[in-house]
Amino acid sequence: MSGVTISLGGVVLQDFEVPEKIAISGGQRVIVHNLIGGGRVVDALGADGGEIEFGGAFSGEDAVIRAQLLDAATALGAELPLYWNSFFYMVIIDKFKVNFEKPWWIPFSLSCAVVLDPAAVVAGLVNAVGNLIAGDVSSALALAPQAGLSLGLSGAPSLSGLANAQSVTSIAFGSANSSLTAQSTSLAAATDPVAAGASIAGLVSTSGQLAALSNISGHLQRASTNMANELV
Repeated sequence: MSGVTISLGGVVLQDFEVPEKIAISGGQRVIVHNLIGGGRVVDALGADGGEIEFGGAFSGEDAVIRAQLLDAATALGAELPLYWNSFFYMVIIDKFKVNFEKPWWIPFSLSCAVVLDPAAVVAGLVNAVGNLIAGDVSSALALAPQAGLSLGLSGAPSLSGLANAQSVTSIAFGSANSSLTAQSTSLAAATDPVAAGASIAGLVSTSGQLAALSNISGHLQRASTNMANELV
C-alpha cells in the first residue's frame, strides 16, 4: 500500500513498514424466524464491528519502544484510534505477536476488536439534518469526559457554540500532542523498569485522550458544516 501511513494508538507505520493488506471483517447481527409453512422473517439488530488484522515490522532506532507501547496497550485493554487512508476505527488489540529479530527490526502481527466504527454510527442515524447535528453533538459530549474537556455545549446547538467547542478541542489536541512527545522522550531516557512503566502508562493514557479528541473534532466539524448548510 504505497504512500499509506497506518497509525494505531499514536504508533505510526509508514513506507516499507506498512503491510501489503489489512483484513477487515464485520457483519450484521440478525435473528431469523422460520415460519410454519415456509418463509422467514429476518430482524436486523445492528452492525457487528468484527475484527481488523494485519502484520508488519517495526524498524529503526525506536522499533523496540513502539513494540513495547503496543504490548502495553494490549495488556491494558486500552481503546486506541486506528486509522489509515480514509478509514478510522476505535479498537482494542486482542492479539499481539512479536518476533524479535534485531533491536532495529521487529516483525509483528496483531488483530483488533472494533469498538466503534463511525461509518456504522452514521448509517444508524436518521437522515434528517437536524437529527444528524443532534447526533454529532451528543457523541462529542459523550466523548468529552474521556478527553478531559468541557465543551460548553448546552441547549440547542448554535454555530457560535460549535465554533467555541472546536477551539477548545484544538487547544487540548495541541497540549496532548506535546505531552505525547515528552512522554516518548522520557521513555527513551528511562534507565529502570519503574520509570519505563510510568512513561508507557502515560503514553497509553495520552493516546486514549488523543483518540477522543480526534473523534470529538470530527463530530463537531460535521455538525458545524451541516448547520451552516441548513442555514443557507
